Amino acid sequence: MKLIWLEDFLALLHAGTFSRAAAMRNITQPAFSRRIQMLEDWLGVQLIDRASAGLRLTPVGERYTHEFRALLMQATELRNRIQAEQRGVRRVRVAAQHTLTITWLPELLRLVQREAPAVELGVDAEDRPESIARFSSGEAQLLLCLEADTPLQATMPHTERMQLGHDRLIAVSAATPSGVPAHAPQPGRALRLLGYPAPSFMGAILYKHCLPPLMDRYEVRIVQESGFVAGIKEMALAGMGMAWLPERLIARELATGALVVAGPDLPTVDVPVSLYRAARAGGATVVDEIWDLLRDCHRARAPGA
Repeated sequence: MKLIWLEDFLALLHAGTFSRAAAMRNITQPAFSRRIQMLEDWLGVQLIDRASAGLRLTPVGERYTHEFRALLMQATELRNRIQAEQRGVRRVRVAAQHTLTITWLPELLRLVQREAPAVELGVDAEDRPESIARFSSGEAQLLLCLEADTPLQATMPHTERMQLGHDRLIAVSAATPSGVPAHAPQPGRALRLLGYPAPSFMGAILYKHCLPPLMDRYEVRIVQESGFVAGIKEMALAGMGMAWLPERLIARELATGALVVAGPDLPTVDVPVSLYRAARAGGATVVDEIWDLLRDCHRARAPGA
């Protein structure tokens, strides 16, 4: 099997048609179709349902698309590590939640760049479940994530955990010209709330810790939902409603007054931020080196150190 066949297959899924995919891959449509057929011949199964009017995968194609994507990523990462090693550079892959790539990851990247310049940290920014999946599958050697009430380590026993600190979720709103919250709880008036889907990580926190005491006292109307925290921030800045957001993410907006705390009596939630790695095996690795560096710096900055 050639990796180029997997690249073609995934390009086809992205493009939606053979003609657009062939153009993306800079080859003719007949040649592109032959390469998809060669992948199917090598696997011994059909991936594309050619009896369908539009592009549709067979059940096997649907079931194994994620594995094809993971295989291609692992092969690409292996090539990158080998090439980096040849250049005298060692690589470590970090899977990180989108929000943490804005708030916590830059400091870690600067630290590694300063203290271990021969090490490259590659970053995969994903939602929380995908980040955990990448780490669990070995595609990433480090995981930077927010924690729920029970740390992930309870379900990943063969890992090491470093708690870096906490981020605090606070209820904020855009400000009126006079500097007061445009959206704040008021008796007899529906509160416009920007929320997160209940099944999401942030939604679970919102519905467990933030909404119950609020809804006991006020009428609440959820006007928008998104699992993308930075998107909720932009909606809050646009004055669309009140939202619970990580304090680090909105530090600049709080300092300038673009966002203000919506009310002193509203719940706040401290959410742990942790870094994970697989448990140490025999022999020192570049992951050991980076882990020890981050651990020592974290301990040096801890209160009372």
